[in-house]
Amino acid sequence: MGPLLLRPNYISPVWSGPRVNEARGIAGDVLYGESFDVSVHEGLVNIVEGGPHDGTPLDELVREHAAQIMGDLAGEDGTVQVLVMDAAQNLSVQVHPDEAYARAREGDHEKTESWYILAAEPGAFIYCGTTTDDVDALRSAAADDTIGDRYCRKVPVSEGDFILIPAGTLHALGAGVFALEVGSLGFKTYRICDWGRGRELHVRQGFDVLQTGCRPEPNHLGPFDPSVPAGVRRGVTHRLFVSDVVDVRGSWERQMDGRYEVLSCVAGTALVRTAEGSVELPYTRSLLMPASAGSYVIEGTCRVLRSYAMRPGEVA
Repeated sequence: MGPLLLRPNYISPVWSGPRVNEARGIAGDVLYGESFDVSVHEGLVNIVEGGPHDGTPLDELVREHAAQIMGDLAGEDGTVQVLVMDAAQNLSVQVHPDEAYARAREGDHEKTESWYILAAEPGAFIYCGTTTDDVDALRSAAADDTIGDRYCRKVPVSEGDFILIPAGTLHALGAGVFALEVGSLGFKTYRICDWGRGRELHVRQGFDVLQTGCRPEPNHLGPFDPSVPAGVRRGVTHRLFVSDVVDVRGSWERQMDGRYEVLSCVAGTALVRTAEGSVELPYTRSLLMPASAGSYVIEGTCRVLRSYAMRPGEVA
């Protein structure tokens, strides 16, 4: 089976900026601040775009061809998820559950995520972790919707930064940040602060899963520079997934190891070739590379994220 390009699912949250529309050539007055590009989560399932499986929902295709697509991970009930977000305003301050809580309370999986910063306005930052371990103070600030300003860590970011946000971390994308998110199978989100916008909050559940000791720092990889030699660097590592940053000048070949991979173009344009077909991957778009492809070649002058799920007990 060849590479699977997927039809994005676009959403227009209240905080949407213009850069998803600009990157995808979408005209009109509606700004799509989120594009869900790889997901089999209920309500977010992508449709295959082009090729012999054109029009097939990804979850259906995975069920019918689990061994071909998932390889060694055929028993999993989801894939690494990828979305793109552009924040003209701060996102809600939120926290995600770990595996145990998500399974017991939500019938879902853990949501750990990571953000690769595609672009950031001067002085832009993300909220990531708390400035205090005093849970009573945090609860008090959550009660009057001031926890974001009073107790969230402001972490400056710029293009090429990559940050892992484990489940339990208080976080929000800040205004002026354009990011690609790579995350685990789950999707449950508990809003603790929404900056007075009046949307539903989930304070009780949020404090059930909050880990005040989580204070991640970005991996500063720098912007893509076509004049710098090609290479592969580790972006983020977690027990559930890994994402490598691949800078390509000309071509780069990858021998796969029995599991699917997700490729996301974060600079330039990539041409992805396999023995069974090729796909052009423009800036910000992602594809699912089935395990049965065995190998692939990326051609172009580009930067691509190579993300994959970890096997149970595997050490990266």
